[in-house]
Order: sequence, then structure tokens, then C-alpha cells
Amino acid sequence: MSGNAGQGNTDGEAASGSPWRRIEAGVAALVLVLALAGCGGAGPRGGTPAAVQPPPVCQADVAPPFKPETLLGRASLQGALAPALSGRLQGAFDLAVSRLPASSMSAAVALPGQGSWSGAQGSAEPLYAWASAGKQAIAAVVLQLADEGRLSLSDTLARRLPDAAKLPNAERITIAQLLVHTSGLYSANEVRAAQGMRGPYTQQEELDILARHGALFPPGACWRYSNSGYRLLGAIIARVTGRPWQDEIQARVIDRLGLRHMRVVTDAASLVGVAPPSTADGSPALDLAEPGAAGALLASAADMVRFEQALLDGELLSPASLQAMLGETRRGFQPGMYYGLGTMVYDIPDRGGRLRWLGHSGGGPGISAVVAYDIDRRAFVAAVVNGGGDAHAVANLLLRALDAR
Repeated sequence: MSGNAGQGNTDGEAASGSPWRRIEAGVAALVLVLALAGCGGAGPRGGTPAAVQPPPVCQADVAPPFKPETLLGRASLQGALAPALSGRLQGAFDLAVSRLPASSMSAAVALPGQGSWSGAQGSAEPLYAWASAGKQAIAAVVLQLADEGRLSLSDTLARRLPDAAKLPNAERITIAQLLVHTSGLYSANEVRAAQGMRGPYTQQEELDILARHGALFPPGACWRYSNSGYRLLGAIIARVTGRPWQDEIQARVIDRLGLRHMRVVTDAASLVGVAPPSTADGSPALDLAEPGAAGALLASAADMVRFEQALLDGELLSPASLQAMLGETRRGFQPGMYYGLGTMVYDIPDRGGRLRWLGHSGGGPGISAVVAYDIDRRAFVAAVVNGGGDAHAVANLLLRALDAR
């Protein structure tokens, strides 16, 4: 686990029976790897330099394929959970608040057919930045365009984005490889972070960095997380549709689902009403305009849960695209962690065995976020933490509160 979450422990709570200690033990390896990898460009504290990014993962292991129709039904998430269950969730959230050095946090849990719970602390603003958890929205739009026959997942980068034709292997890199992070392209934000550069940057600046850096490996040979791959997917969406990728997410995801507490970063005005990221050590927090298509969703935890449900139960995608998204996933940051077409599969060690989550993490200076579906518990969870601490630990703590049902 990142050091932030452990800061709240006292000597009297060090016994293995402590709820918070059990949560730390259950997600320690996952959180450490996410902190080093920087799903949104840096670890939760914002102090992880680009130089420590993990090398490409070239093992060929994949997660067992899923049959999405066995995961979910389209049961409503509306209404409140039973008072006793809501009370346990609130107690778990309050425990997280008391143990983490966070400036603000928000979370939601939903059980299809039973209702939802949500909680927030530290900020009156209704929206939070979710960093790379927003990659799922880009993936959803790309897969919708494939459903409509407007592009194919086998189309090459050079074909769909001629401006990128001079990048290494552009004639071989496919849209599917951009989605699953097997393109071999570097992540331009790592170069910028190493040089102390912050703030938004243009597509041409990105292309120049990628061209200078060269390929990390032949397309499809290995896996390595690339924010640049998703920024290029945003550009492909714009070129195929003739509209900015932000507008496509708004129309195809947010408006379609009626998500009143979700929007996309577009300009300074879009950041009004957003809980600001902050870092525990006072270093600069993530500039929310910087990630672009690699992580631009602003939302309440409840709307992130609703989006995740719609993505996984087929409201947004055809059965074929949903199967493609989860049908074959590549080994990601570590053993037991896999990546599909815009969706992470987490195989999490737990005192009762292993847990399987589907979803996506987000991280950057001052932000830690996750939205996921717990297959065994049949529950959705979303958690975001600003300032210090790890959202995965908060999410797991909340999910454990369901076990007494």
C-alpha cells in the first residue's frame, strides 16, 4: 500500500484483527504497483518520478475469459439500501476518513435491485476528478463506433490518424492495441513529468515526444501502460465523427444515461464545482486539463457507479463489443492484474481467498480513484481520494461492510 494509508495507523491498531490492517493486507500489492505505475501519470502522492515506471510486461498470460451475460442483469440501482446496510457502509466510510490524511473523499456502493449508498467528506463540491478511470468512457465511444461500422478495431493508427503516420510502427499499430496498451508507444506525459512540465499540451507536442522516444516493443508483443495511446484514441474519435471527443462522450455516454453529475473537462468553466486535488506534501497537484482523453471525467461517485453498470450490462455496447472488451485480457502491472479493451481486471488477494473486480483505476498528483464491479459480491463501488490515501483501500473496506448481509 502507499505510505499515505498507513499514516493513520497507531501502535494500538497494529493487530492483525484490526479492520484497517486487514484492508491494508488485502490490497497492499495492488496499491504499491499502481503507485509506481501512475495510472494517471504519478502515484497517489504525486511524488513518483517517471523514471521508476515499470518495464514492459511481455508474459503471455491472460485472465480467464468472461461471459458478460453471466455477470449482470439490468436491475435498477435507484433507491436507498436498507438502513442497517447503509449504516454499516457509513461506518466503514467514517473509519476511512479517520485513518487517511485526505483533504476530501467521496464514495458510492450500489447493489443491483437493492439500491445505493453514497458518502462524501471534506468538500462541498459535488464533482471529483477521476483521472484514468475516465479511460473507460473513451473506450466505450471507440467500441460504439465499431458497433456502427464507422471504424474497425483492426484499423491501423496510420489509417485513422494520418498525422501520426510517422510514429514508429504506425502502419502496424491497431486501435485494439491502443485500447489494451500493447501498441509499444511510450507515454509522453512521463517525459514531461521528468522535465518538470505541467499543464495541457497539444497533439503535435505529443507526436514529437513519441517520435523522438521510439518504440518500446513491436506492436502486440508486450504490455505497457500508455496515456498517449488514449490521447491518440481521442484524436481518432474526433476525426471519425467530425466532432471533439469531449462532445462524443457527452452525447453517447453522459446524456444517453442521464448522468446529471458527470461532465468532461473542456475549459476552465468546466472545472467549477469540482473538489480540487491536493497533495499531502504540498507539491503541485494534477492540472485537470493535462490528461486530455487519457482521463477527463468529472463526476460524483454515484454517477461513476451508474456509468460502470451501464458499461458492463450492455446498455452502451453490443454483446459482441462487450465480449471483446472482456474476452481476452493481457497481463498488466503485476501477476493477477489484467487489462482488456479499456477495462482492468483485478485479482486481489484477500484473507478469504481472492476477489475479482472489473473496472478501472485512476491516479495522479493529489488524486487516487477507482470504480469497479465486485463479481463475487455482485456490487459496484466507486471511491476517490484527494490529498492522501488510496482509493482501493477505501473501496475494499466498503465492500467488506457488505459481507454481513
